Amino acid sequence: MRLSVLSSDEIPTSLLQHLKALEHHLQVEDFDRIRSLDSSSLDIVHLVSSKEFDTMDWAENRVRLARASRFYLVYGKGLSSRQIVDAVRDGAHDVVDLSENRERWQQALESAAQAQALWWQLYGAQGEMDERKLVGRSQAMQALRDSIQRIGPTDATVLIMGESGTGKELVAESIHDTSGRAPFVTVNCAAIPAELMESELFGAEKGAFTGAVRNKPGLVEEAAGGTLFLDEIGELALNLQPKLLRFLETRRARRVGSTKEYVSEVRVISATNRDLRAESQKGEFRLDLFYRLSEVIQNTAPLRSRPEDIPDLSRVFLVGAAVRLGKNFDSMEPELISRMQQYSWPGNVRELRQNIERMAIYYDGPVMRSTWWTPPLPPEKQVTKHPFVPQHREQKNSADPFREMSRNPFPPRTLNRMEKLEYARRLLEESGGDLTWTASQLGIHPTTLYRWRKDGKV
Repeated sequence: MRLSVLSSDEIPTSLLQHLKALEHHLQVEDFDRIRSLDSSSLDIVHLVSSKEFDTMDWAENRVRLARASRFYLVYGKGLSSRQIVDAVRDGAHDVVDLSENRERWQQALESAAQAQALWWQLYGAQGEMDERKLVGRSQAMQALRDSIQRIGPTDATVLIMGESGTGKELVAESIHDTSGRAPFVTVNCAAIPAELMESELFGAEKGAFTGAVRNKPGLVEEAAGGTLFLDEIGELALNLQPKLLRFLETRRARRVGSTKEYVSEVRVISATNRDLRAESQKGEFRLDLFYRLSEVIQNTAPLRSRPEDIPDLSRVFLVGAAVRLGKNFDSMEPELISRMQQYSWPGNVRELRQNIERMAIYYDGPVMRSTWWTPPLPPEKQVTKHPFVPQHREQKNSADPFREMSRNPFPPRTLNRMEKLEYARRLLEESGGDLTWTASQLGIHPTTLYRWRKDGKV
């Protein structure tokens, strides 16, 4: 156990004798050094003199201890009953008099340490953000992690906005991880047909429609007490948006085919790669729903704006691909990293991962070589003959099947919806129906492309 005496005055000799006799590590610190409780500091117990209650800084220092989730002891000599009551009321775990024996001191210290460990087991560990989900050393990623730590413990409704492939779902998971809530329920609004979305969200009674052979709870019911993540919220049908708005305002919903309402206390996080404010002005998304969803807006930065994160991301993807494929890869050539940092990555982190995984599939380690990867050519330098066809699909005996895989053209300008559908149709045809790769070139989520194809739009 480590003991930290927080004091702005001299430490009594009798206290030092008590603590040294207990043979615990002892240090004297200022209140500025109070450290928030975490898994590596559960054995640190703070001791505070009763004299601190009379200082002008005690109100602020008491708040510091509370915010750090610290179970501290108060010590003094000849303390009155009123002083003991005030100390406990201010948040002290226990009060020990300097005249008490060694056993009493040991019992109080152990009790505080055990209380901290129990608190951490019940609440603290659930509130830790797994930084392996949000890899990167850039200022943008550091700011993102700091923001998540701030908004995670609240019940604020969060709208995550960013390009496809920037890790919006990982951000949602990280916000949930720091909230201490459970469970985490995800629904992709683009992957569920519009006619089934209401029953998926709010549930359905038996016989409410053809195929409803039993009562079905909605996702908002399943997420009660936890987090509901609405991915691709921009794809939600207009006729369902008022019902979602009412649920967000009242936390009340009604199953399809039922006359009874139920209450579900759930935190809602949503994500989109579309400009919902602009779409609301065009009548394609309700403005009042946008405001309700965006109590807090969290943006995710595109990969091209943070090239310094590419080395760390590449290392993670390389290790993951090696384990999944059973390959012996342990490093990447510096030149490959440098070249990747110069590419714009329209598909963002998802495209980077796919490129690394493809190289891991076609080649053997232990070092991933720069010569294995060729970035897409700019529009003015694209090949005119079969520009959309990866070489390995045409020439199965190619010695280097990956080299031409990424020689894919970018659209020469911003496309409207009809042009994007036509472009998607062409990419799918020429790439042999590769949904993931085509989606990365279009800058959309693969489930959106899947829905387009299912609806016969591409």
